[in-house]
Amino acid sequence: MKLYRVQANYKNIYIDETLEAKNDVDALECFKKKVDSGDIKENEGPGFHDPDSLFITFEEVDRDATTKIDIGKTSAGVQVGQSGVETRQSNT
Repeated sequence: MKLYRVQANYKNIYIDETLEAKNDVDALECFKKKVDSGDIKENEGPGFHDPDSLFITFEEVDRDATTKIDIGKTSAGVQVGQSGVETRQSNT
């Protein structure tokens, strides 16, 4: 069995579910059954999607990888390589 993460946005409702299935088709079928039975927790959506459109994304997830961010373990600020802009005196 593979692990899948399915996310859906519809009518300002957001669903983020992780489930086990044999393949992609089974993952979507399992997701549909959970939605129909009411076994999935609905959250308030982000509000910037078209409320009349259904957005579904799904991906196979590595069981050893992190799929959610723990805000307590992230660093603040931006880490970048060398600057693309150099400050210097104007020629004029």
